Amino acid sequence: SSALPVINSEDMCPVCKTIRYLNKDMEFLINPECYHSMCVNCVNRLFNDGPNQCPYAGCHKTLRRKGFRSAFFGDLAVEREVDIRRRVAAVFNQSEDDFETLRDYNNYLQMVEDLTFDLVSGTDARRRAAEATLQQWEAEHRADIERNRKAGREADEQTRRRLAAEREAARQRRVEALREAEEEKRERARSREAELDSLAQGGDGGGPGAQRVQLKRRGQAAANRAVEAAVNAAVGAADVGRLSIRGLKEKKKAPAPEGPYDPFGGMDFVPSRYKLRAGLTHPGVEKYKADPAHITGGYSFDEYAARAMYEAFAGLGVFIEDEKEVGIGLSAGEVATISAGIAAVGDRMELD
Repeated sequence: SSALPVINSEDMCPVCKTIRYLNKDMEFLINPECYHSMCVNCVNRLFNDGPNQCPYAGCHKTLRRKGFRSAFFGDLAVEREVDIRRRVAAVFNQSEDDFETLRDYNNYLQMVEDLTFDLVSGTDARRRAAEATLQQWEAEHRADIERNRKAGREADEQTRRRLAAEREAARQRRVEALREAEEEKRERARSREAELDSLAQGGDGGGPGAQRVQLKRRGQAAANRAVEAAVNAAVGAADVGRLSIRGLKEKKKAPAPEGPYDPFGGMDFVPSRYKLRAGLTHPGVEKYKADPAHITGGYSFDEYAARAMYEAFAGLGVFIEDEKEVGIGLSAGEVATISAGIAAVGDRMELD
């Protein structure tokens, strides 16, 4: 059999001895008169019919049902100190503007702190003296206390209104920014549609964007013509010297045997813009060729040089901004085809 859970004193009502293990909805209440906690059932049972004495042994405080509330802090000593400080601050609510000098205001704050300390942690005699001082000050300065309390409420209200106004202004700025972004997006869409309509109608106008599109399309057409001419030339060269008989059916060639699988699809990775030579040297890497810490099996400095040259020449002939302009309404493959055609027949395009 499993052992029963350990019961803490905080989970047991000191009056009826009910434990939270048997009642999951158990709630404890305290009264600021003595800060003795008890469960809700005991509070209702003892104080619903009127004021009654605290059930704790040795406590002779008379408590009322309306004075009970839930504790905000887990430590009741902290709960009591916060209540005392709140009560003292409600009576000693003068501000710096009520004093002639800053030293007088600091002396006033020190006096209030000393009185608060006596109420919280002082002996019974000092606590009674501090309580008498607090009541005397409240009786003699009731008008000033009420005036400062009203001024504090007005300041809190002004602060609340200012924060609300700032939140509303921030919300308006966000809405305006979203509206401007949406308007700019619509304007870009209208501009693109106008350019495409101008190109479709064959107008002379269209601006720099339309000119770039026309230039790219002429380059693509020139590239297509060049590829077609090369194919025709190859076919013509193959037909030279062959005896053809009119009406004779062309025999179908046997399919070529399938070779090994090529993961690159026949793509040739031999660089065309530069040529690597064996035995390249550089002062920055010579010292590492004989360093045992940098020599490992299968590593070659020629591979390093090839990779460095490939990365250096990889971006030549690629213009991102032009591809963005041409890419309106086109797929990535079409944009790549246009760029390749322009790179291949750039001189012919200029002659056109």
